[in-house]
Amino acid sequence: MKPWPTRPLSEACVINPRPTASEIPEADTDVTFVPMAAVDEAAGTINRSETRRFWEVASGYTLFQEGDVLFAKITPCMENGKTAIAQGLTSGLGAGSTEFHVLRPAPSVLSKWLFYFVRQPSFRSAARASFTGSAGQQRVPAHFLRSCRIPVPTLVEQERIVRILDEADHLRTLRAEAGCRTAVLI
Repeated sequence: MKPWPTRPLSEACVINPRPTASEIPEADTDVTFVPMAAVDEAAGTINRSETRRFWEVASGYTLFQEGDVLFAKITPCMENGKTAIAQGLTSGLGAGSTEFHVLRPAPSVLSKWLFYFVRQPSFRSAARASFTGSAGQQRVPAHFLRSCRIPVPTLVEQERIVRILDEADHLRTLRAEAGCRTAVLI
């Protein structure tokens, strides 16, 4: 079996994309707002988003769209795994903490593939080694993300592997729930 080709992450996704003029909605458009606390580090999901008008979040926040991967850049959130795919966004748009890096997958990369890649403990360990800033306020710099390499198999292979990883996540969730139920009974 041939090894998968690797690419710099900056070729597999757009890192911290800026919205184009055509992507900017009307000021009174409802959009999803995602504070850092809304990202569940264990599940890798957004679980407590809010709806706000675009004019409220148009500046001073990180903007993203449906399918983008949000990756916490600040300690300890990054080490804890605060990463999620932006899904089910009101108007397909979102805004959130400035402490997110936004990763917008290229057409040859699935959002879930990118999500699972940046959630790996080995990736987060390498990201931690690249921290800049003072103690307590350390962040993963964008240049780390740009230079990091990601394997990019075919979309069919990405889909196959993502299904396996999704099933593994589901089984871990079931095991954790069973453990909680058992602990209550004991």
